[in-house]
Amino acid sequence: MKATFSHTSLLATFTLVPPKVIHIDSELDTLYHGDKKALERIKKVIGLQTRHVAEPHITASDMAESASLLLLESLHFNKQDIDALIFVTQTPDYSLPASACYLHGKLGLSQACLCFDINQACAGYLYGLYIAHSLIESHAARNVLLLCGDTLSRHVNPLDSNLAPVIGDGVSASLLSFEREPRNAYFELGSDGLGFDKLIIPKSANRIPTKDIIKEPKVWEVSERRQLDQLYMDGAEIFSFAITKEPKAFKSLFEYANLSPEAIDYFFFHQANKYIVDNITRTLGLPQSKVPNTTTNKYGNLSGCSIPATICDTLALKASEGLNAPLKVHLAGFGAGLSWGNAILELKKGFITQAVSLYDDPLRDAPHVKY
Repeated sequence: MKATFSHTSLLATFTLVPPKVIHIDSELDTLYHGDKKALERIKKVIGLQTRHVAEPHITASDMAESASLLLLESLHFNKQDIDALIFVTQTPDYSLPASACYLHGKLGLSQACLCFDINQACAGYLYGLYIAHSLIESHAARNVLLLCGDTLSRHVNPLDSNLAPVIGDGVSASLLSFEREPRNAYFELGSDGLGFDKLIIPKSANRIPTKDIIKEPKVWEVSERRQLDQLYMDGAEIFSFAITKEPKAFKSLFEYANLSPEAIDYFFFHQANKYIVDNITRTLGLPQSKVPNTTTNKYGNLSGCSIPATICDTLALKASEGLNAPLKVHLAGFGAGLSWGNAILELKKGFITQAVSLYDDPLRDAPHVKY
């Protein structure tokens, strides 16, 4: 699906991560059996060093609430003017109701505000942006608060050496508003549901998992390192999907937009890991100086939140007081679903962000909480 929008602006983006930090070096004996060479190779190639993970009492909505308040206060924006709240997450507080409705009450938004969740992962920020643009362009909303993020680490077995060192937690808040002055935004999104079981928590909702539906034998291999209610990833298939699909989708979008990559100031790819982003960058012949690729090294793979987190850290110095001049950026997400999305946006003069910050946990000093 391709679309062009002309009257929507992304005004600001803020990202929070939980305060607990895990250093991969501390897992040398537990995950890598004392093999220092293997650990160093993973750190260099995959780009892992530290990750931020949420304590059991911290939910994605907790961080989303704080990120929203930080954003609204920074913009001096009247929260009663928010017409829609979208929360992109795969780790909601409850199966029912939507976490967006819970956050609506916590934030004290207008009862005329539309609220809903989107169950999406690595491409989720692109899906959220697309829907926010659609609401604004159709005049169904004027101001949309887009929240995106997860606490996916709690669904990963800490002994799983394939996933535990990679997955981090975090949530972003973005505000989009109607823009009178036309500025085109281009989107292309897609899905391949035949690969739904390549990145999956088999036993996590209402379907009883069966081998008739999930045919991949590796999904059913359980041990002390993974159970069926924990995340499974076919790393080889996800890697192949990312480096094959993303370059094709990238070229398709630029052809649709009739733009050259040379016109782009920054390329913000989903930070799955350093190796995947490096591979895509090399395949497309993009200048590394325009492709930030340190997010996983600092925070781990933040799923849908990785793109806004990378925007925050990259543009913090330029946009803490608002951009002095517009920037044209490309965004790309790809992962679970299998789903993907690409977009070309212009961040107009005045766009605000700041470096990724720590969530201020009100229970941090409680006796039962250990950091």
